[in-house]
Amino acid sequence: MSSSGRIFMLDDDGIILDLYKELFEAKGYEFFATTNAYKLLLYAKEVKPDIFILDVNMPGMSGWEVLQKLRSDEDLKKIPVLMLSVSRDIDLAVAKGAAHFLNKPLDMDKLSDIVEAYCVGGKQHDILLLEDFDAVGSLFEKSIYTHHLQSFNVHGLWAAKRYLEKNMPKMVFVCYPELDFNEVRRELAHNRIYKVDSRQDIEEFLLPA
Repeated sequence: MSSSGRIFMLDDDGIILDLYKELFEAKGYEFFATTNAYKLLLYAKEVKPDIFILDVNMPGMSGWEVLQKLRSDEDLKKIPVLMLSVSRDIDLAVAKGAAHFLNKPLDMDKLSDIVEAYCVGGKQHDILLLEDFDAVGSLFEKSIYTHHLQSFNVHGLWAAKRYLEKNMPKMVFVCYPELDFNEVRRELAHNRIYKVDSRQDIEEFLLPA
């Protein structure tokens, strides 16, 4: 059976890793895991996964430190990274270059959606939302939800680009003041990409013509 994609996961709980291994391999993924941050960095280039999943609270070397090392490597920096934590370190996640952040205990639907998007593809979310983690961005997500639309939220340009290689959202909304919108438009090359600066912008794009 062909692989659905590759996942490389770091967590200090071996029992948890065994559970995820069983779960993901049952779905056809190649699942690589370790409780040792140094081993992940040692084998990262050999594995070359579609997504890294890193626990923040690791002994010796934290998940944030691992993320920094991945982001500084030319061969690995464009691979999306999902950070996991029991605490709400969202602002720190985006500052250090994480594409996604989930709190523990994990929402398995969200986890599966993220993994499937990068590994399998074929997702047809209504909106790809490239946003930072500020308060306005969270309002955007709420606006989209009130219209009963599905969004895929990502917090990095290269992760958004990876997403678009395998998935076909109807629209792309960009709410990321630190990014140059013209550069984003060139990189993502989607025919319906819009810069949104306020909740009103979102509403205008989502209201029927």
